[in-house]
Formats: sequence, structure tokens, C-alpha cells
Amino acid sequence: MEMLFKLLAEHVYLILFVSLILEFAALPLPGETMMVVAGIMAYNNHGSYIGMIVASALGTVLGMQFSYEVGRRLGTKAVDKYGSYIGLTPYRMTKAAEFFNKFGNIVIVIAYFLPGVRHILGYFSGISRIDAKRFHIYSTIGGIFWVVVFITLGYVLGPSAPHAFKLLHKYGTMLFILAIAALFIYLIYKKLGAKDFVVYFKKRMKYLLVLLLIDAAVLVKFVVLDERTNPKFKSDIIFYCLGFLAFVAFLLYLRVLLKHDTTEKLLVVVDYQKDFVDGALGFETAEQLDQVIANKIEEYLKSGQDVIFTKDTHYTNYLTTREGKHLPIEHCIIDSEGHNLYGKVAGYEKQAKKVINKTSFGSIDLAKFISRSDYKEVEFCGLVSNICVLSNIIMTQTYNEKVEITVDLNATKGLSEEVNSSFKTYLQNLTVNVKE
Repeated sequence: MEMLFKLLAEHVYLILFVSLILEFAALPLPGETMMVVAGIMAYNNHGSYIGMIVASALGTVLGMQFSYEVGRRLGTKAVDKYGSYIGLTPYRMTKAAEFFNKFGNIVIVIAYFLPGVRHILGYFSGISRIDAKRFHIYSTIGGIFWVVVFITLGYVLGPSAPHAFKLLHKYGTMLFILAIAALFIYLIYKKLGAKDFVVYFKKRMKYLLVLLLIDAAVLVKFVVLDERTNPKFKSDIIFYCLGFLAFVAFLLYLRVLLKHDTTEKLLVVVDYQKDFVDGALGFETAEQLDQVIANKIEEYLKSGQDVIFTKDTHYTNYLTTREGKHLPIEHCIIDSEGHNLYGKVAGYEKQAKKVINKTSFGSIDLAKFISRSDYKEVEFCGLVSNICVLSNIIMTQTYNEKVEITVDLNATKGLSEEVNSSFKTYLQNLTVNVKE
């Protein structure tokens, strides 16, 4: 600690700035410790408290943005080329991006306080193609918050800060895990409401009691009764028991999420994207559907029904995929203009129940989502009738035996009238309700 004081004393602002940039380049530098020391120095009038925060915040934010850009520009190509060998398939990367784009705000902020996690957060976020604007905003908020916490810790506690820092490391993680468990319980409460919340836990009470008793027995045996247990081992036992409770809370929340609040009817707009209308694979009659589909979406939304969009989604390695070898025309590459929804239909994207990026003709995610819902009727429209629309109809039927499926032939087209005629026959053979 004394050596760190001497080093910081001479060029404190520059050292904080540079070291925190390097820390987020995944170098094992003691960023938190340095900020606590900087706070103590400010307490002893060896520097400005505000200056310490500004220098540290700038280094943190720039370091995180740098690692994000490296991940996005270089890591993406590496994952596209070699990711499938280690399980990082385009599908999994898409799911990771969807998860972070939905829940990532709080994850990004919290990750700063988790050693090891914060060092790879920027790279992973870039590789996963997480929305750049959202990442930059929340990583900046999280970074500034992280800096303020640790510099203030040193500044407020002064000479006693090192001891407090040790206690924070020892018990902070435990408190954090408890907070996570409490958060999941709260999310269940918000999702279900007070009445259903009580019912939900009553149904599972005997199982929860067994788990709690096991947890309590382990704590009593190794932490309370056994005086010979090593103190560090006791801390580890407490940590794992609390982690187990948090994991159980997470599973309970996941179970709640799997049952969706849905309407009676659902409209699925399949792949009405620019590349299929006036882009790489566009065709003349596709553009004529814009107003028809927009009117249909408006009708569903006004009557309080759900709308889901699917998006055909490919990556820069498209030409090396099975589909790319049979159809060597790059289209719907993620983050490209052609991947976006087309025309008036695009204006409804934010009002959708879900937007599903799919890497093949049919979407397993869509079929499973519908199977976990209470829809009585699902209507399909969009492009292309005999390929992606038909594939999603078949997958939905496979996962859902009871739901009625409808197709309006005026709101979906194929490449020719012959295709449209054949498509109608396919639908009738599949016992799909056909509107003309």
C-alpha cells in the first residue's frame, strides 16, 4: 500500500487515467485499490477529490469503449469464422445480444463491481453485437458510478479505508448475492401481482422449505457448530449457500417468464425486410404488400391484439453457411440496411410484442413462444410465402396442436403467381384457414 501511495503521489491523475484504460484492456491492474488509495490521498490533501473522480472516470469510460470497439470490429470476424468450433454459433450470439438488449442495462452497470467480469464485458458486448448506443450510455453510467463509489470510500474513511476495503471484499459479494435473490423475488411479485404471487409460492412451499432447510443445515453444521472450521472455509460456505438461494430465486423467476401474458389473437409478420422488398432479393409484388400489412397490423393493435415480427438474420460469414452455398447472395446481414423492416410496416416495430431474429427459414423461438402462450388464433403474413412463411406455419403447427392458424393470401406473396397458387394448395393440405 505504501509503495502505491508513493507512485500515485507524483503523477496521480495521469496514473489513474492510464491504468484504468489498461485495466479494461484486460490487464490485471488493481483498479479498485488504486481508486481507494486516490481517495485517501484526496482526504490528506494530496490531490483533488473531484480531479481524482474525473481522471478515473475518463480512463474507465475510454477503456470500456475501446474494448467494446475491439470486440465489435475484430472479435466479430473471429467469432464468425471460428466461433462454431467452440459453440459460439450465430444463433447463440444472436440470443446473447437479444438478452443483453433486453436486460443488459442493469447487467452492464453491475458488472463493474465484479472482478474479472468487468474486464471482459466490453469485448463480449462488442462481439455479441449489443446495441452500440445503449452500451455506451449504460457503460458510462456504470463506470462513473463505480469510480465515485471507490474514490469516495477512500475519501470518506481516510486512513481506515484499507480495512473497510477488505471488509467490503469479504462481505460485499455476499450482500450483492442477497440483493440479486431479493431482486428476482421482487420481479416475480411485479410480474404476478400480490394475489397470484402468494398462490405461486404456496404451490411450491414444500419444495422451497426442503431447499431452505438443507441450506440452513449446511450453515449450522460448518459455520455455527464446528469451531475447528477454517474462517476462510466458513466464508466460502456462506457464499455458496447464499449463491444457491439466489440461483433458486432465479429459477423461480425464469419459470414465471416462461408463461407469457398474451391476447386471444396473434399476427406474425414474417421477414418483411428491405432486402426482400427492394434489396438483394427483392421482387416487384413484395412492395405492394406494405400498405396491406400495415393496415392489418393497425387493425390488430387497435383491437388490443399482439403482433410479432420475425427478421431473417445473417452474418458476415453468410456465404460459408449451408444456405449461403445454395443461395450465394448476401442478404439481411445484421446491422445492415437490408436487415431493417420495410416501409410503413417498419413504423410498427416498437409496438410489437416481440421482434425475433432468426437464422434459418423457420423460427424455433417463435414456435416455442406461441406454445407457451394462450393464443387461440395465429395469423401469418409477410415474405416469402412458400419459404419462410410456410416454414414458420409448419413449425408453429408442430409445437401447437390446438391453435388455429390463418393466412391472408392478400398479405403474403411469392416470386410468381404459380408459386402463390401452389402455396394456397400447401396451406389447404395443412388444414390452415385461408383468406382470399
